[in-house]
Amino acid sequence: MSLLSRMALGYTLDLAPHFENFLNHPDARLDNNVAERAIRPLTIGRKNWLFVGSEDGGHAAATILSLIQTCRNLGINPQEYLEDVLRRIMSHPAKRIDELLPDRWLASRQKIAASQTASQDGLG
Repeated sequence: MSLLSRMALGYTLDLAPHFENFLNHPDARLDNNVAERAIRPLTIGRKNWLFVGSEDGGHAAATILSLIQTCRNLGINPQEYLEDVLRRIMSHPAKRIDELLPDRWLASRQKIAASQTASQDGLG
């Protein structure tokens, strides 16, 4: 066996615990292609966003982009989400602001849709 083959075999054996972890978690991925595709629009627009006006502007842009990507990951139309949240945020209690996060917003939408379906079924 050549030195190169022994090195390759040693490298593979060193990774065995990681493969074991992968096999124990069926949702785990061997690559990070999903994350790479998610940040691709950000890297393409990087030069356009070099000058966001201020550090606060950069934080605001990062927050909005994070919300949009979270919506996409959850299957939410980002425009629908942002329009609804921006209309409601001024009258929404500050102590319950976490209710407006995309995952909780989706859950409340689904609950409303389910109750409407149930009430329509009861009337029909």
